[in-house]
Amino acid sequence: MIRIWQNRWMNSSRKACSGLRIIMGENSMELTGIDYLGIDRVLKRGTGKVMEQHDAALLAHDSISGAYMLGCEDAALGADILRRRLGGDCRLLMVSDHSLGLKTFAQYGFEGMMECYQAAYSGCMPELTGRLAMREAEEADLPVLTATYDLVSAEELRLIVKRRKLTLGYEGDRLSCFMGEHLEGSMGLLYVFPEFRRKGYATELEKAMIAKTLREGYTPFCQIEKNNSASMALQRKLGLAISDRLICWMWK
Repeated sequence: MIRIWQNRWMNSSRKACSGLRIIMGENSMELTGIDYLGIDRVLKRGTGKVMEQHDAALLAHDSISGAYMLGCEDAALGADILRRRLGGDCRLLMVSDHSLGLKTFAQYGFEGMMECYQAAYSGCMPELTGRLAMREAEEADLPVLTATYDLVSAEELRLIVKRRKLTLGYEGDRLSCFMGEHLEGSMGLLYVFPEFRRKGYATELEKAMIAKTLREGYTPFCQIEKNNSASMALQRKLGLAISDRLICWMWK
């Protein structure tokens, strides 16, 4: 069976941290594992569709991001699901089993891949210091955003802004940083302009993103590239729990 979050980091008083149980006939799969929060999110918000499910594997498709997401504890079963279900329209895929993800990347002709840990927040509503003025990004902000941030496409940034999922931070009247929510629901897109670094703005902005996600009724989570020690340190500072195994995101 799919493993569940460990009690060492769960706060049992926060029902928002409980996972989703999907039942299809006799087969059921728990999505309470930290590795499966992306699947849990798209299903809870109603944009994810379960394509196939077993006790030890589930494949879902998200209509907003276009991502296919495979959560599995049985690599052989997961590989079989991908063989039968993965069509030519798949341009974005998450595989929770790291070894299977590496094989899938090579087998299906994906062009890029990110190996990452997943981190999740289960604490109380964070308190902000008020040091940053913040507002939601608008279409008029896209030129500076696309010129500054190239880790996602300009079209993806446009969609994120359209969905009101990107926050700008200001020191006085000067744009100092921004952060948003990726199309599949994870926190990310964090950028602090060089002249405003080492002032605690990344911490303040992520606290604001965590608070916003909690108010929406979801568990805040993010992905950390496996060699990004700075991001790893920030998530631990903010009290996020970090998975003990890698997942793979890949794209064409």
